[in-house]
Amino acid sequence: MTCKLCGARTEAFGELVVLGRHRARYRRCSACGFVFVEDPGWLDEAYADHAIAALDTGIAMRNLWLADAVDALLRWRFRDAKTALDYGAGTGLFVRLMRDRGHDFRWSDPHCENLFALGFEADANTTFDLVTCFEVAEHLVDPVPAFERLVACAPALIFTTELLPTHGNRPGQWHYYAPETGQHVGFFTTASLQGLANRLGRHFASDGRMLHAFTAEPLDPRWLRLVAKQRRARRLLKLSRKRAPLTWRDAGTLTEKLRAQQSADAQRS
Repeated sequence: MTCKLCGARTEAFGELVVLGRHRARYRRCSACGFVFVEDPGWLDEAYADHAIAALDTGIAMRNLWLADAVDALLRWRFRDAKTALDYGAGTGLFVRLMRDRGHDFRWSDPHCENLFALGFEADANTTFDLVTCFEVAEHLVDPVPAFERLVACAPALIFTTELLPTHGNRPGQWHYYAPETGQHVGFFTTASLQGLANRLGRHFASDGRMLHAFTAEPLDPRWLRLVAKQRRARRLLKLSRKRAPLTWRDAGTLTEKLRAQQSADAQRS
C-alpha cells in the first residue's frame, strides 16, 4: 500500500486488537512517517453508541485549555479574524466558550449531538477567517480530502493531533492508538504534516507536540508554543484586547428565533 498523504511506499508497522475483537493492521510510510490502519472496517461499530469515547475523560479540561490558547491567538496574532468555524465541534463546548469570550464562532459536526451551541450552526458553503479542528485528524480514514475542504473554508486552520513519538511508537506502545475505542486510525509526524501543508499550498507551524496550524501567511511557531505550554503567558495575553462576551446577545437572538418559530407553529395549528 502507498501512503495516504504523500504516495510513498509503506511497510507493516504492527497489529492490535480493537474493540476487543477486530484485528487492526498498521502501516507506516517510509518517507514521511505517517502511520495508518489498512482497512478499519469496524468504524460504524466504533461510533454506534457515542461519537465521543467514554475514555476521553480529558475533554472538558482540553476545551478550557484550547479556549484560552485560541483566544490569545485571536487577540494577538489573528486580530483581523472576525468569523470562525469549529469543525468536528462535538458537544459544542469549545464554541460556547469562544462566544463567551467575544469571538463569533460557528460549528459543524455531522456525527455528534451538539449540546452547548445550538442555534450557531455553520451555513453550508460559508467561508470564514479562521477554522479550528480539534482531535479530529486522527479519526480521518482519508485525510487529504478532509483537509482540502478545511483550508478552502479559511486562510488559517488551527488544529490538534498528538504527534507520533520518536521512540516507543509502535502499536501497543503508545496510548494514542486507543484500541479500546477503535476510532483512531491515522497518526501524524512533523514531516507528514509538513508534506500535507505543502500539498495544500499552506505554511505549516507546530508547537512540536499537539497544536498545529496550516496558514496562507507564515506563522511563527513560537506563537503556538507560547499559548500551548505557558499558562502564565496566556493569562498575560488575556489581560488586554478583550472582546465583549456574546453570551447575553446570543440569548436574545435565540429567544427571538424561538418566539418566531412558536408564532409560526401557532398560526399553522
